[in-house]
Amino acid sequence: MHNLEINGVKIPFIFEENNDFPIVILRLVFRNCGRSYDEIAGLAKMFSRVLNEGVDDNFFKELEFKAINLEASSGFESLELSLTCLREHFEFALKHLQNLLLNPRFEEKILEKLKINALGELASKNSDFDYLAKNLLNKSVFENEEFQTPNDGDEKSIKELSLKNLENFYKKNINLSNLIVILGGNLSEEKSHMLLNDLLSKFEKGSKNSQKQYGFCKKIKDELLIKKESEQAYIYFATPFFAKFGDRDLYLAKIALFILGQGGFGSRIMEEIRVKRGLAYSAYAMLDMNASFSRIFGYLQTKNESAKEAKKIVKEVFENFLNEGVSEEELIQAKNFLIGSTPLRYESLSKRLSMAYSEYYQGLEFGFFKQELKLIEKVELQELNSYIKKHGELLNLCFASVVNEA
Repeated sequence: MHNLEINGVKIPFIFEENNDFPIVILRLVFRNCGRSYDEIAGLAKMFSRVLNEGVDDNFFKELEFKAINLEASSGFESLELSLTCLREHFEFALKHLQNLLLNPRFEEKILEKLKINALGELASKNSDFDYLAKNLLNKSVFENEEFQTPNDGDEKSIKELSLKNLENFYKKNINLSNLIVILGGNLSEEKSHMLLNDLLSKFEKGSKNSQKQYGFCKKIKDELLIKKESEQAYIYFATPFFAKFGDRDLYLAKIALFILGQGGFGSRIMEEIRVKRGLAYSAYAMLDMNASFSRIFGYLQTKNESAKEAKKIVKEVFENFLNEGVSEEELIQAKNFLIGSTPLRYESLSKRLSMAYSEYYQGLEFGFFKQELKLIEKVELQELNSYIKKHGELLNLCFASVVNEA
């Protein structure tokens, strides 16, 4: 994990040479240019759709013939291109990737086709009650404009998008200053430097977008969306969580949330909602930390007539967790899982690269997650329960539900 220097810009570079298989994995991540930076809702997503059209009708046919996988995607914070191929085709793939990034297909007929596709997908999602409930939650707990529509945008914003918007997005965001490179596979670091320099040397330096921060709403909310055709209640919930990347005691949050709701069977939420009362097939609560916001996020699905009871139980679980803490047995089980499952998180090249990127993203030293296991192993019950009691914000639960009756 170090820097590439191209055109006077230091680009974070995560690399692993691995000769187990003759493959190469490349990820180009453009930070701080996802949905949260859209001038019009859905702009970043539409740009990623444009990239997935190639530069002409033969672009992806040529890649598929050599079993090269290339895909663009966008999230709330960033936009990413992922490339996977055999080592023998890597240089061929890089030439196509460079051509794509230098010559996006800004054509009116392409944009109109993509708008129709996006509107069609949006229409189908309007009958996806999970999707609707999750969006309702985001709109409720984050009052910023960026959360009022999903990554794809809404019908109005999609129709509003123009080629000019896409071109401005491209000029502002797709540059060396916003870029992070993740590369691994069957090639040497020296060779990778040479190939990446050839790939990126033609790109603009640009300017780095600043990191945004979002705060959780201060009011406790319980929003309902009535859908008569819904046969179940789709319940999403969230609380603020006052923590940030780099906190020395963040490993305690990972243990606590595993016990509360992230650990599947045996977690508090699952035990109370499913095992004891049979109200839902699945229920969870997880730590959702990002550079731009932090929260605890959860979900369950139950019968419409059981929705109020289920929400009441979730509140009781959170209250008991804060007031009573966890047991010695729960702590031991959580430690055993978090430590014992670690090898699975590093078993493939793609997983190791993702873990290394997560460490960079969180501002941590390379290899920190493995060092953190020693801290987890030494955690005492009193230490963990004291940490939990400090987070009284856990009781500020907000709900958003899709049900067929109030």
